[in-house]
Amino acid sequence: MKRGVCMACVSMVCLAGAASAFAQSGPFLETAAEASPVRIGDTDTLWQVAHAAGGVQQDGRYGWVVSADRHRRNRVVNWSFGAQGFRRAGAWTVSGSAAFVDRPDFLFRRSLEGEVSRTLFGSVVLHGGYRHLEFPSTTVRILQPSLSWYLPRGEIQGRGFLVRNDGTGTRSSTILVRSSIDASPRVRLGGGAAIGDRIFDVATFADVEARSWIAFGSIRVAMTPQWHMELGIGGAHEDPLFSQRTLSLRLRRTF
Repeated sequence: MKRGVCMACVSMVCLAGAASAFAQSGPFLETAAEASPVRIGDTDTLWQVAHAAGGVQQDGRYGWVVSADRHRRNRVVNWSFGAQGFRRAGAWTVSGSAAFVDRPDFLFRRSLEGEVSRTLFGSVVLHGGYRHLEFPSTTVRILQPSLSWYLPRGEIQGRGFLVRNDGTGTRSSTILVRSSIDASPRVRLGGGAAIGDRIFDVATFADVEARSWIAFGSIRVAMTPQWHMELGIGGAHEDPLFSQRTLSLRLRRTF
């Protein structure tokens, strides 16, 4: 059961991370595809994700999106359906998400997530989040404290993940650092890295430590005021047997 915390690392930044160069107002539709060659021990396989979503974002003040994702690993397919949104009021921002998978083979059955953030001073923002993941065999709870510094042309964020598996009573932790910068009025560059224990296998902790890392980068291009394209690459490893490389492409149309 892979990729639980990896999903948690990105889920709450999908809506709220737009700088002025990519400010979007009004309805939007987007589609994305991801391919990940994976090696587990001596076995090579391919994980694939197809994504479709639509929603509304208004000047960074509020937004919502609904999505459907098709996950394929070998010949097994799981569909996930979700919704998320955020609302900013003065120095405070509240965001949340929910998702479910019918008859999961390798994903969670249900996911609930919430976060509250507040500007401390200047452009420094403190976040506190919580994620609840229900798998067929156990429940996983994740606390997510983080700190962001928003700059005129980008942002830097550090985020922690404190993970508890209710089924085994075991705990693990991960630290993520990510940043983005507007290289020009039409191009945004982003990247980051995470290190920790059991970043991927959050539902079946073993008795031994499994040190893990993730590194990723992206380039987002505003082809027109309405069309945006984002290309992402990444790699990951978890001791002793798991490694992954990822290539993704996303297109968004704002109306």
